[in-house]
Amino acid sequence: MVISKKYLSQKGITLLEVLVAVAVTSIALVSFISLILISLDMEEYSRKLTAATMIADDRMKEIEREGFPKLGATEGLIDEDNPQGFAFKKVVSETPIENVHLVELEIFWENKKRSVSLSAYMAKK
Repeated sequence: MVISKKYLSQKGITLLEVLVAVAVTSIALVSFISLILISLDMEEYSRKLTAATMIADDRMKEIEREGFPKLGATEGLIDEDNPQGFAFKKVVSETPIENVHLVELEIFWENKKRSVSLSAYMAKK
């Protein structure tokens, strides 16, 4: 029996080589998908942090426009129609300096798991 040279060729790809290539590709794809998911989470956090900072700044300006703040603490929702949105906590406390109050404003999101805060000293005019 004569075997053709084309069947004796060593140029083919073995099953082991194919399996190694598939494994390497799979690891690379899983890493790439994880990277995409992490970047989406970071983008969402960044967007919420920016929005919370802008809300805090607006609220602090509103407090300044109202005049000298009264002592005490206040909590609530930024948007009463959206209970899953942003919430706030405002604390006005005395300072050692007469007629100067410390205003601490904290804006929360994700059920108070994350927050941003601003503080300001306000003097009586």
